[in-house]
Amino acid sequence: MRLVLKVFAVVELVLLIVHPGAQAFSRDQFPRDFVFGASTSAYQVEGAANEDGRKPSIWDTFSHAGNANLYAGDGDVACDHYHKYKEDVKLMANMGLEAYRFSISWSRLIPDGRGQVNPKGLHFTTNLLMN
Repeated sequence: MRLVLKVFAVVELVLLIVHPGAQAFSRDQFPRDFVFGASTSAYQVEGAANEDGRKPSIWDTFSHAGNANLYAGDGDVACDHYHKYKEDVKLMANMGLEAYRFSISWSRLIPDGRGQVNPKGLHFTTNLLMN
C-alpha cells in the first residue's frame, strides 16, 4: 500500500509539472531568503564500490543478497559521482543551487568501521567539499 501511495504521489507531481495548464514556478514566488538546494545519499550516487579502499556497506550486502525487491540492482556504479563529482558540482552551480546536502560514505572514509581513516576516502570527501 505504501508503494502505491508513493507511485501515486510521483505520478501526480509529474502530471502537475508537465500539464500544459500548470503554472511555471519562479524564484520570485519564494521568500527572498529561501535557499534552493539538492541532496544525495552516498550509496545512491557515488558508485566506485570496490575502489580506493572502500569496503562493503550494509546496503551493498543487502542489495547483493537479492533483497532489493523493488529494484534489481546495486550501487556499485550508481551515478559514478566518485569520478564525476566536479562535473556534478558544476551542474548544480549552473542550475543556480545554493545548497548541497550529501551523506558521507563511512565504508569509504573508515572502511573497518573504526580505527584508521582511509586517506583516499578523506581525499574524495575533502575535494567534494572544496568544490
